Amino acid sequence: MQKNVEIILVHTQLPENLGSSARGMLNFEFEKLRVVKPKFDMDNEKIIPVSAGADKVIRTARSFEKLSDAIKDFNFVIATTNRSRAIKKKEIKVKDFVSLISNRKNKVALIFGPEQSGLDNESISLCDYILKIDSNPRFSSLNVSQAVTVICNQIFEKLKNKKKSMNFKKKEIAKKSELILFYEILEKKLELTNFFKVEERKKII
Repeated sequence: MQKNVEIILVHTQLPENLGSSARGMLNFEFEKLRVVKPKFDMDNEKIIPVSAGADKVIRTARSFEKLSDAIKDFNFVIATTNRSRAIKKKEIKVKDFVSLISNRKNKVALIFGPEQSGLDNESISLCDYILKIDSNPRFSSLNVSQAVTVICNQIFEKLKNKKKSMNFKKKEIAKKSELILFYEILEKKLELTNFFKVEERKKII
């Protein structure tokens, strides 16, 4: 579970998209959701069925009237977009985002805007960075739940690979010269115990 990262959906228009977003989040171990003034009630009957078992994400979601209130307790706030914006914000890559959240003291929010327009400039102005979603430049439109799923997947994969890399680095791999020396010593020890009296054993070693 990505404990220090929360997803914030701003002015989501369709309840189905909220349910699908929760499903995409839980697929990749994101469980904390906040919503800012969606265009429907949070008890809308269309949300839970589409979440396909991710209803705990919905039931524990926190609701806010304004984005400024929703982000008060975060150290870093990241806006997501797949389009160029007039407002200038530093762009952050997924790998750099992973480095940011690797420090568990950093509480980080990922902000997703409404389906039709995405985040407006006022919302982006409240954020520290922009995280862009790479897609087909000739057809870049993504449903908000697709955007949530894509980003969560990318972060999940990067974190998984980073953990594997760290585990690999922790293991001290023997040099070939050390392995050869080990086998030479092993062979001498086995000879002293008459291990090779049985001819088949020589072939095995």
